[in-house]
Amino acid sequence: MGTLTTPPLWMNILLTLVALNLLVWPLVSRWVESHLELFLLGVGAAAVTISGGWSVDFIYKTLQSPVNVAFIVLVVSVIFNNYSRYIFRVLFIFFKALEPKYSFALLIFALGVASSLVSVTVAALVLAEVLQVVHLEHEKMVHITVFACYAIALGAVLTPLAEPMGLVINNALSGAPYHADFFFLMRHFSGWILPALVVLAVVAGYTARHAGAGLQMYIREDKETYSSVLRRTWHIYMFVAALHLISTGLRPLAQSTITHLGGKVLFFANAVSVIIDNATLAAIEIVPTITPTDLTYMVIGLAAFGSMLVQGNLPNIVAAEKLGIKSREWAAVAVPTGLALMAGYFLALCIWC
Repeated sequence: MGTLTTPPLWMNILLTLVALNLLVWPLVSRWVESHLELFLLGVGAAAVTISGGWSVDFIYKTLQSPVNVAFIVLVVSVIFNNYSRYIFRVLFIFFKALEPKYSFALLIFALGVASSLVSVTVAALVLAEVLQVVHLEHEKMVHITVFACYAIALGAVLTPLAEPMGLVINNALSGAPYHADFFFLMRHFSGWILPALVVLAVVAGYTARHAGAGLQMYIREDKETYSSVLRRTWHIYMFVAALHLISTGLRPLAQSTITHLGGKVLFFANAVSVIIDNATLAAIEIVPTITPTDLTYMVIGLAAFGSMLVQGNLPNIVAAEKLGIKSREWAAVAVPTGLALMAGYFLALCIWC
């Protein structure tokens, strides 16, 4: 997969320790759980320091990379804040017309498909806004949020619009022999993604099947304060900047440990997307000489496993921040879900790929 400079052993050891800290501390420390963006910024800065990645240009890119996402969060939040009474009346009609098991199943499937066109950030914000109006028991809300974020992450694979990973893959394969165009991802992966969206939608509907009696919904007439909107936007900005630091800092470790693996092994190795941005991994792994079979294993692995931890994917961060879901709550639902997806996908890939 190209000629890469092997980092020294000491660097790999230290970066491995950084990766372990990223996995462990958000689950065992209440302070880290409550200040996750600050923790990720600190650990990301440590990773970049260890890998020797600091430069004026890199600092500029780190400050600039979250701007688009933060701007989307700000604009969508303001729109929902100012036009909530109209939007929520439509939602009210939708959720009253259908039983919860059908309405939530349709919502999750629709968000998964729409994420490929409207971006994962917008899809996650819509999800959070809906769940703030349609009041479920907290445990059910966490489950449905996790299932929805898996669906959003998977659906985003279908076009190069939704998130950087799709754009990276399209650009890497734009020449011979793939000649990837805008619909390349949709042609090659819709058969793998859409069934998973259906499964996640059905599971979400099953989770909400008994919510009818306890389901509460109201038309919000109050408005969120602009200070609250700006505070959330700032938190998202810090999260995305931290993900940029982490992905860049851990890149040497990823390059030296996973780039020479075959598709089946990479499928499981790509579970590291819970701590390394999947666009970074795609940039390392996807080259024009990759076989179609290995490409399928890699892309499905990158798309399916990032939602296992809050910090693993942008939709998780946006939804968890807005809904107040803690890291341990998320992992308790998302890890078993991710392992089930991993097993199901691997079996299907072995049979049909």
